Amino acid sequence: MVHASRLFEIRNRFDSSAAAEKLELLRSLKYDTIRSASELQRLHAALCFIRAFPNSMAHYRLAHLELRRFEDRIEQCRDTVLQQLSDTGIAGTPVYYAFSYEVAAWLARRAPGAVSIDWEETQDSQRIDDILTLLLEPAEDEYFDSGYVGAREWIEEVSAGVDGTDFDWLLAQLRQNHRVPTWSQLYDAADLWLTWDLSHSKFAKLHNRFPVKQIRTREHGLRKPAGSVKSVIMRPLASITRLSRRDGRRMIDVAMASLAVRHRETYHFNHANPNEVYVADIGEGVSVAVFGLQPDARYPLECTMGYLILSNGTPVGYGGSSIVFQQVNTGINIFDEYRGGEAAFLWVQVMRVYHELTGCTRFIANPYQFGAENTEALKSGAFWFYYRLGYRPVLPEVRKLAAREYGRIRNDRIYRSDIKTLRRLASCDMHLNLPGARASDLFDEQWLMTSSMLATRILVRAGGKTRRHSVDRVAAQVARDLDLRNLRKWTPAERRAFRRIAPIVAITDPQTWSVAAKRDLRRLLRAKGADFEVGYAQLLRQHDVFLAALRKACRRARHLQV
Repeated sequence: MVHASRLFEIRNRFDSSAAAEKLELLRSLKYDTIRSASELQRLHAALCFIRAFPNSMAHYRLAHLELRRFEDRIEQCRDTVLQQLSDTGIAGTPVYYAFSYEVAAWLARRAPGAVSIDWEETQDSQRIDDILTLLLEPAEDEYFDSGYVGAREWIEEVSAGVDGTDFDWLLAQLRQNHRVPTWSQLYDAADLWLTWDLSHSKFAKLHNRFPVKQIRTREHGLRKPAGSVKSVIMRPLASITRLSRRDGRRMIDVAMASLAVRHRETYHFNHANPNEVYVADIGEGVSVAVFGLQPDARYPLECTMGYLILSNGTPVGYGGSSIVFQQVNTGINIFDEYRGGEAAFLWVQVMRVYHELTGCTRFIANPYQFGAENTEALKSGAFWFYYRLGYRPVLPEVRKLAAREYGRIRNDRIYRSDIKTLRRLASCDMHLNLPGARASDLFDEQWLMTSSMLATRILVRAGGKTRRHSVDRVAAQVARDLDLRNLRKWTPAERRAFRRIAPIVAITDPQTWSVAAKRDLRRLLRAKGADFEVGYAQLLRQHDVFLAALRKACRRARHLQV
């Protein structure tokens, strides 16, 4: 146990003495018998870190070998220890969670036989009955409605003899039955708890990696942002490529699993487009993968893209982004095993990748990222992580408070802002403005809600007998206003995207625009439904007329709200 604890303590040290000690500890691990759940977790975390950020190839090989043996250690544990290791994502242990339909469907496809329904935790059987009622054949109604069997007994009976688990059977029925187009809502309402067995699973933390051609070592240690952060962000990347559809799917699997084993999920990964996955090489074995959304999952106005940070193919962090006009709202999450690494450097590189893809001039961090209703971020002092990289609060009084506090921190090494002060600092957004950013480029995020409200009013005024009829009328009017005479040449995805954004475009009264502005907007709207949404983000950034008109409409609406 001493070896495991010490290895964890020095996992992120790269001086020569620590490097030598790591090697000695790694070699001695094969003689250690570890029975404590907490020590096993610390050892697993240390090995994961060393494999992702190895001092040398010797460190990498030994850490990798010990991780491959880790499931053998788990199999030797007592049941009580195994239970304590539940929900850690370690190979050979179970994960218990009520995943959304999107993640459940992914598990059914990618981990058949490994997931089952956790009936002990699933409380609302009536919601499950609602699903099963829609799956019944008419001849089965009387038997199920009689009350003689419950949902659990019925599923166990009908799935007996079928390959896979009760969960596999249920998801197979939902995927193949097209009578109900809203399975995802019904499934989520059932709050169905699952047990995911990670025995010999390629999605356990130690196995879940994207293949790389070469392992890169860290003889010179971990990196910190060098020089001007803004200059680094604006420096062109040496390499950023779009993966093939096959590799895009593999990267999505790595992203989905990296969150699912940690009881997390995100819209960006759940609806990622395998045709639009970009990977940027940022050196030392680190890469950033950025995911576009499937066309029918995209938001009407903003462009939403998730990202995954990998080191030597191992996922070490993730985040999502909202891209609208010149700005990107995003934040960073480093997985627990990789904290104490190079988070600041990685975050600057993530912003660099987004700048390369979109040409944005402003980055926004919302208060949740550094403490608002987020106790962990508050206590960790996440505000100062962003502040040191050049982010500043948007409210003048908060900006002044931050400047005073930062001055005290720089003058007194032991000084720390108290929780009350950190809460005040987390009361507004923080912005990082690149050269060229203008106040007139800012689109207040509250205006996304305002735009949605105005779109509702536009649809009401359209006067259709149904909502679909109202959308048809608005879309037709927008097409006329933009001199868009023939949508038949557009793909089905482009036409669907046009219908979704048309009520927002109608807010801006585009019929009064110049010929050039209308032409540019036609290109923009078509790009929303294109195969790659990043093209839409780039065009949206350039359309100053659309931005100005939407800003004007949203500001005017403030005076109309009750």
